[in-house]
Amino acid sequence: MTAQGERYDSRLSVASVPATARHKKAALAFSIGVLVAFAAIAPFALVPLPRSDGFIPALQAIVAVTDFITAVLLFAQYATDRSRALLVLAGGYLFAALIVVAHTFTFPGAFTPSGMFGAGQQTAAWLYVVWHVGYPAAVIAYVLLKRPPAATDGAAVAPTTATRWTVVVVVTAVAVLTWAAIAGNDLLPALVVSERSFATAAKVVTGVALLASVVAFVLLWNRRTSVLDEWLIVAVSASIAETTLVAVVGASRYTVAFYVGKPFAVVASCAVLVALLSEMTSLYVRLSLAVRALQRERASQVLNLDLIVGSIAHQVKQPLTVITTCNTIVANLLRHAKIDVGKVQLNVDDMARAGMSVADTIDSMRTLLKNPNEAQRQLDVNEVALEALQALSAELSDHDVQVRAELATGLPSVVGHRGQLREVLVNIMHNAIEAMATLTHDRPRRLRIATGRATRDRVSLAIEDSGPGIEPARLPTLFSAFVTTKANGMGLGLGICQLIVSRHNGELTASSQIGVGTRFEVVLPVASLAAEEASRVAASPIKAEA
Repeated sequence: MTAQGERYDSRLSVASVPATARHKKAALAFSIGVLVAFAAIAPFALVPLPRSDGFIPALQAIVAVTDFITAVLLFAQYATDRSRALLVLAGGYLFAALIVVAHTFTFPGAFTPSGMFGAGQQTAAWLYVVWHVGYPAAVIAYVLLKRPPAATDGAAVAPTTATRWTVVVVVTAVAVLTWAAIAGNDLLPALVVSERSFATAAKVVTGVALLASVVAFVLLWNRRTSVLDEWLIVAVSASIAETTLVAVVGASRYTVAFYVGKPFAVVASCAVLVALLSEMTSLYVRLSLAVRALQRERASQVLNLDLIVGSIAHQVKQPLTVITTCNTIVANLLRHAKIDVGKVQLNVDDMARAGMSVADTIDSMRTLLKNPNEAQRQLDVNEVALEALQALSAELSDHDVQVRAELATGLPSVVGHRGQLREVLVNIMHNAIEAMATLTHDRPRRLRIATGRATRDRVSLAIEDSGPGIEPARLPTLFSAFVTTKANGMGLGLGICQLIVSRHNGELTASSQIGVGTRFEVVLPVASLAAEEASRVAASPIKAEA
């Protein structure tokens, strides 16, 4: 995609972040502070003070550096927002930074008695006027060029090219204006008549700069929409106060107005920089949190995929073993001279049931990934329990497990996916069989499955074994993914079981006693309650609680 066709989310730009009540109050407080400070200083504006040649370089170095950093940040914001208004404002701050440097070097006494580069007595004064006209002019252009975010996307010129040309134009303009102020020192109207005094023309010329700042303030006030606008108002307010003190009220150098007015220039240059840094930090924090949330969501999705794939592998392992074993038996039977049709048919039936079990497992997992309510219907938990026992009948017999089914009568129906719930019971019972396989012959292997009411609106289905039990320290993480108590286990089966039960609005718990056995209990809501809760689950994404 070309640069012209790219689109960016303007909300990532500080210039497009809407100003909140907190931002407006803070900006208003600073503006009022500037006004109060101006009012407090104005009565003493003409009080003369000693000359300090180091004052201008020190204060204006801060202004120049601050304006330059602000320009860099605004150019960076332009690269995101593609707003011509931001480009012009960035150019304005770069212009201010460079013209302040030129003003400082040419100010009498700052580095040389008359100023560097052959500057005359009027050079610094005219550069001051250029500075205080150029900055508000850039602000005015910024306000007039502002557009809705959708209209600023997809600038025709690449941001790097636009920035490069803006820098070239600004540097050229500053160089030309500085040269003109130096070369035309004797041709320009006199603004300074002595070391301390200004000419009458100075008030007229600086009045133009003051008018430009007032126009910028009014336009900003009427069209402010963003955080940047609010702090530009503070900056322009400080600029108005400084221009008024230095060139109008004081109208001379080395007075209270001259020295105290310069800090207003520092405020004007720092206001937008502080706002940019503050809001960019806030945006960075929000983006960082969003990225972390996306990373967690991605990790959860990957974990869910691992769980599903692992569960399918776990669940189809047994029926595939049955198919393989029966196929071997049938092949051996067919080699006999006299074929026992009954045994062949029995093994073929076992293979068919195992194949259907694989299909049911895949269908159950597919349904779990999609709408949890798909293929759900009213079920009798006793029937599901008997189906699970039937599926494991051969394995129970091979391991000499004594089964006791205590199925309560008259239980209300539950709503669920038959295949999924059956897989839960098969998985738990299969784990019980494997656990009891380690028992010696002097201790019976017993499996008890019992159904009943947990509460008035919930049905309980418990599975108990007489195995060695599970260590208490492992119980809290028993349902966590990839946590297993078996030497060769994947740690996925119980995690999937809990996921399935939770998607049925139920609970799966476990308790165990070393040397006695382990008890798992599945509690499901009855059909009437499940119907009420189904709508709340339908839209919820699968989470890796397991």
